[in-house]
Amino acid sequence: MANTLGTLASGVILTRALELVFSKRPILNRISLDLSDETAKLGDTVTSRIHSIPPVGNFPSAAADKVDTDVPVVINNAKQIRHTFTNAELSSTDRNLVQESAEPIAVAIANHMVDAIAALWLVANFANETVEPVLDCDYQTLTRLREVLSGRGASDDRFAVVNGPVYTALLNDPLCNRAAKTAGADPIADGRLMNIAGFQEIFEYPSLGLAAQNRIGFAGSKDSSVLASRLPANPAEVLPNATVPGNIGVITEPKTGLSVMVAEWINMSSLSADIMVVWQYGVANGNASNGQRLVSTAN
Repeated sequence: MANTLGTLASGVILTRALELVFSKRPILNRISLDLSDETAKLGDTVTSRIHSIPPVGNFPSAAADKVDTDVPVVINNAKQIRHTFTNAELSSTDRNLVQESAEPIAVAIANHMVDAIAALWLVANFANETVEPVLDCDYQTLTRLREVLSGRGASDDRFAVVNGPVYTALLNDPLCNRAAKTAGADPIADGRLMNIAGFQEIFEYPSLGLAAQNRIGFAGSKDSSVLASRLPANPAEVLPNATVPGNIGVITEPKTGLSVMVAEWINMSSLSADIMVVWQYGVANGNASNGQRLVSTAN
């Protein structure tokens, strides 16, 4: 499907919105992504790949096969965000309503996909857990998580996600503050915890649904969780001779490759302006040994 960005009045604005997806919810930058502008049928399985560290052999020895793991991901989610700007709204302001809606669209897409990834972090997918009451969470909690992940060979691109009370406890720990300041950050000013105890970043995300199975957090490396996205079929290609009452195009975020279909049209009966963003995706757990659940009591 050709990228028809030039035909979309909202194209530049929504391109910016897709860029915001990964800055508003940077958790998505820490997992394995398989994002494409190829189309797929709902229910199709696409094969993503997570990479492992190659073995070191004695010289000279036979070549070792590159050890990568194929992860099947079912594209089983078809989602949309639709805005209708009424004629009354359009006539009563000089503000760019489409531009103002870009950031909320980005946050909605990002939140939805992070929630889908977090739903994988259950006992059924990740059996390993660290037990720590919320009030006891501190720098030592992070070092214990790092120790078990390192012991199982998890790569250095480790991240952690915790709920609000745990994040507050970590911010209040002087050791976490000192580590963050040493790394060039100021958690008191920024409210961010980065490069602590071997974790590149520690995220707070209260909406993750971490209450399930006593979860208060999750730690892992990039290959622990996988998200794949594909485009739906363009109806204009299915019926090439049909008249489309508006514009349909594809917008791709250039850094990650996340692509969405965008339709925009004017309702002639109400003179309202409509924008619809549509995308398809699926999630899967990758290397389960490289993920560790943080729970308040043992399961």
